[in-house]
Amino acid sequence: MKNTRLITEGAVLLAVFIILLLATMYIPILNIILLFALPLPFIIFSLKYEWKYALMLLLAASVITILVATPLSITNVLTFGTAGIVIGHLYKKKKNPAEILVTATIIYVLNLVILYAVSVIFFEYNFIIQMQKMLNESIAMTEQFIAATGANANEKQLQQLKDMPALLGYLMPSMVILGGFMMSWFTILLAGPILKRLRFQVPAWPPFRDLRLPKSIVIYYVIFILIAAFVKIETGSYLYMAVLNINIIFPLLMALQGFSFLAFLFHSKGYPKGVLIFVCILVLFVPILFSLVTFLGIIDLGFSLRKYIKS
Repeated sequence: MKNTRLITEGAVLLAVFIILLLATMYIPILNIILLFALPLPFIIFSLKYEWKYALMLLLAASVITILVATPLSITNVLTFGTAGIVIGHLYKKKKNPAEILVTATIIYVLNLVILYAVSVIFFEYNFIIQMQKMLNESIAMTEQFIAATGANANEKQLQQLKDMPALLGYLMPSMVILGGFMMSWFTILLAGPILKRLRFQVPAWPPFRDLRLPKSIVIYYVIFILIAAFVKIETGSYLYMAVLNINIIFPLLMALQGFSFLAFLFHSKGYPKGVLIFVCILVLFVPILFSLVTFLGIIDLGFSLRKYIKS
């Protein structure tokens, strides 16, 4: 009886996955949202059954995908399928939301790295190099246009444009990490309400205003900056790449902490949520305000500003 139910539910969820996969291929605009719904069948199946059965479902989905879709679609099956299995397993183990988010991010990042390695090794296609070539061609066309029109070119800005292709390669690690985080967050954000409607017990996310990053992040960053300040950094070295990526990720983390502090402040003062949303949108479009919020996040993390507001 149990095996019959397992096979029946597996077949239904497999059909749902194939429909979602085909929808991502042929329905424009909605395909972006539906892409993050792909892990749902695997999340549901992993919540109800052991992980080994979920892996069998993944194998079946891979075979059917090759038959009914393009061979390249197998990348979506493996990327979102493995993430769904892990998220479902963590939900089943009643892990806290932060742990689920971090683990899912790691899975997505590993999948992206593996896909990149397979693309380079087996298909001899390096999308980073292709993007750099496209940028170089665009910059060359821009220079030709400026020369043809006789306009005065800003040499500093033009040099910054020429440096962009190289920076793209150096910043790829942080882009992959941020991409994995966003994919994980969208997946969990979409899965939560659906799982609750299906009467699964899903851990509730704490309010955004209560978000507190580890204080050690600030200490590690300060130590790294001091090391970088006294060590000669050569362009193109591993240290150079590390500095660039940390200088991208750290301000974003501190900005996240700063927005959380704003949410806490507005909540403690009893301001409407609409005011908070307006202020956050304004901050995103005004660079100076964004820098202030980032600095506010550093101060809140280092000196616990919330204690003073509570007192």
